[in-house]
Amino acid sequence: MTPALLVQTTFLTLMAMIAFATNAILCRWALESGWIDPVSFTSLRLASGAFTLFVVMGWMSWRIRRLDRKKEPADRVVDNSKGSWKAAFILFIYGITFSYGYVEISTGTGALLLAGIVQLTMIAYAVRQGDKLHFTEWIGAALALLGLLYLAYPTLTTPSWWALVMVVISAYTWALYSLNGQHSLSPLRDTAYNFYRTLPMVALASIISLLFIDHILLTPTGVTMAILSGGVTSALGYILWYSALPRISASLASASQLLVPLLAAFGAIWLIDEPITLRFVVAAILMIGGLGLVLIGRNQHRKAALKT
Repeated sequence: MTPALLVQTTFLTLMAMIAFATNAILCRWALESGWIDPVSFTSLRLASGAFTLFVVMGWMSWRIRRLDRKKEPADRVVDNSKGSWKAAFILFIYGITFSYGYVEISTGTGALLLAGIVQLTMIAYAVRQGDKLHFTEWIGAALALLGLLYLAYPTLTTPSWWALVMVVISAYTWALYSLNGQHSLSPLRDTAYNFYRTLPMVALASIISLLFIDHILLTPTGVTMAILSGGVTSALGYILWYSALPRISASLASASQLLVPLLAAFGAIWLIDEPITLRFVVAAILMIGGLGLVLIGRNQHRKAALKT
């Protein structure tokens, strides 16, 4: 990789992580401040995300068609990827539980729980598929799980246990969505269609929510934050991330996602005046350090296997 390409890849990766962290901050800010209800936030987030992704995808398709006109018919690119209803349903569950979780859980805690559970779920999936964890990886996974339990334990004994359940479901479904998309030949296009397919689910959820609440809570500030969350920090975050992914290793991709909870926590201090507690710091050290050991161990054993 040339120095210029390295700088570009680093920039894309960092901007994607900042976008994902900002997404958590916007969600928590809007819901905690009472500017919008969770269902409306999710609806506007998914709808604006679908709109942005389709605009970008349309522009990219136009560019590809222009280039294809100069090629022979046999060399032209044909991309018919359109995601799936299964992936769209998983994405919808992730989105709605993400919003309900952030009603009561702080930005940093929610982002840390999300990142930790996603990584542990993907590690468990790899083990189930036949991958063997070595000593360093087992120690790292145990530390990460210990940090996760240490962070979540007080929540289990307070009224916000419901928010914890929502975050756990959100993290698990995001891990499922990521695993489902591992074999995608066109992840950006598939994601755009998956966002689009969530719209009837959003409409149904909105109707059902009216049975349990007196009125829909919408304010100009809440609507703006939801649209920014979907159309900018979610959609553009995915675009930046998918642009960087082909140029970095799987280990580096996983490690870089561990930046999101830290960026979200520091951003929440700056924008929402949320404090960083000692429990959060200890849990972050255990979880991020443990997952870092897993990634280091896996990378070392992969290199050793390639040499042999």
